[in-house]
Amino acid sequence: MNKFHYRDWLQIIGQFGVVASLLFVGLQIKQDHEIAQSVAYQERSTVAAEFYWSIGSDEVARSALSKIFNGETELTTEETDAALWFWRSGKELLQNSYYQYQNGYLDDEHWDQIRRLIKRYFEHPLTRSVLLDGNSRSSFHEVLVEIDAEVKAESTK
Repeated sequence: MNKFHYRDWLQIIGQFGVVASLLFVGLQIKQDHEIAQSVAYQERSTVAAEFYWSIGSDEVARSALSKIFNGETELTTEETDAALWFWRSGKELLQNSYYQYQNGYLDDEHWDQIRRLIKRYFEHPLTRSVLLDGNSRSSFHEVLVEIDAEVKAESTK
């Protein structure tokens, strides 16, 4: 009976060891996911900063965006070209953010902030046309169409 008793205790200890190792692996996976989110966030921030810095250092682009964000619709040909390149590039950043959100590397709070920003972008006809031109992943395009509908509904109130 003593041998049986020792074997029972060894099995119980072994099972606790398995459970503890599974908990450790789970915590490690959670930590790895958090690190991956942080790295992705840092990369997005770096790319966005470089993008905005390059636009901010271009006089024509600054003029175009200043007009757009102040509600003006009349742009020179040069400003229109600069704005189109800005929005096409910016759309890629937005699309990447949505992809990161879909894959769990972007939290709801950050995505909600981006959605509010996109809503603001839809207020200008040039920006709206670039965002809805169909040159994006279908899942992101669906989100853009949804946001556009929200903006239209809010403007009729």
